[in-house]
Amino acid sequence: MSSLLFGAVALATAIAAQSEPWPPRLNEAHDATIAIQSEVFLQVPETVTARRQQEGIAPFVVAATTPKVELAYHDDLGVAAVHRRLWSSWGDICVASDGRVYCGIGDHADDAGGNARCFLYRWDPKTSRLEQVVDMNQVVPRKPGQPAWSKIHAKIDEGADSRIYFSCTLNDGNRASQPQFAWNEQLPGGQLYCYDPATGATTVFANLPPRRVTATSLMDRRRNIWWCNLEAGEGNALWALDLKSKRVVFQSPDGTVAFNRSFALAADGTVYFNGENGIHRASPADGRIEPTKSAFRDSPGMRCATRESADGWIYGSTHKTSELFRYSPAKDQLELLGPNWLTGEYTTVMILSPDERFLYYLPGAHGKASTYGTPVIQYEIATGRRKVLAFLAEAVEQACGYVPGGTYGAKLSADGATLYVNFNGHAADAIRPEHMRPNGFGLCAFAAIHIPPSERAAPSASKD
Repeated sequence: MSSLLFGAVALATAIAAQSEPWPPRLNEAHDATIAIQSEVFLQVPETVTARRQQEGIAPFVVAATTPKVELAYHDDLGVAAVHRRLWSSWGDICVASDGRVYCGIGDHADDAGGNARCFLYRWDPKTSRLEQVVDMNQVVPRKPGQPAWSKIHAKIDEGADSRIYFSCTLNDGNRASQPQFAWNEQLPGGQLYCYDPATGATTVFANLPPRRVTATSLMDRRRNIWWCNLEAGEGNALWALDLKSKRVVFQSPDGTVAFNRSFALAADGTVYFNGENGIHRASPADGRIEPTKSAFRDSPGMRCATRESADGWIYGSTHKTSELFRYSPAKDQLELLGPNWLTGEYTTVMILSPDERFLYYLPGAHGKASTYGTPVIQYEIATGRRKVLAFLAEAVEQACGYVPGGTYGAKLSADGATLYVNFNGHAADAIRPEHMRPNGFGLCAFAAIHIPPSERAAPSASKD
């Protein structure tokens, strides 16, 4: 092939890549959002039916009333977005006090080389519209040799000032201290960012310690303290920042934290985390760190945890064993409540309902949820009943060609009527580009799942 012809082919390929739309268009979408209400939501998939009677399977019922699901893709992904195969979402989302919802995605691309993309979005329930509000490459302008953020893995939270706080990270935050990441004065490592909904501006609020990043955070809104786990040191460390004074109010020695993907906040401001051989606690009031008497059997610890309930319990799911648990900080009492779904599936986020009657969660976070129908679970605390509000996978794929593969971010509306979920997933094979196969990622979507009042009533109607 002549150099002239080769150049023409390369140019044509580049133009085609730039013009090929990604995400794909939603079928019959209005303002890029589709509403789905299907009886298929209530049909138990064959893959689940085949396992349902096996020994050790956690029993469940199926809701009687079909929910309405609104779904939108994250768009405005930049030039040639279709060729960034790992569009994905790794962190928890935020319902702000005005009811709007914030979530993030990234492309998991060349972070060290500075060629990665990371965005923050906002869902408005009044208009049913998802819009991009932050492009991190605009917040932290590119410089030669400077890394670029490829995902938001830590939580997105609203502070006491009603502004939105979040931190970005790399494909693997444990590598942040390696020499290929050329940190500089503009970007010395992980940073805490602040988005102001009133102005639309995003600023660098604070720097984390140099060459450290975080994938795990927690907001103590009552005390206006932002907690995180510092990665890329000589082991993991807890770190806390007072958002009013911008003063570091807690930092543990490296190696204090064992399994670092979750910690919990008690009502009195004490943080409970996975330490060596069990649950440990840290107090910002006196800087004390100490082990509790409680430990998870056969598990490195909690993978997700709720707020503390009015009667003194923190609920969650364990890592590896995927068991539901509850823990009482006051009594230092840990109780295991059985598999979260079937024999237990990887679950990264759990929500306690405002009335504290239910837990909500979606098992199968890491791209595998569709293999058992992408169930949405409502766990009734008083009875231990697991109820599937919807099996999303088949109905959503039928409606718009999207396969919801799992989530790291879910929250309830203030009235407990709507469950918001930021999904990882992929396009159905009929429209999925070959280079995006066979993994379960590449197309992110946001869903508003409207829970029927009858399914939140006491007692709720259900069927086998």
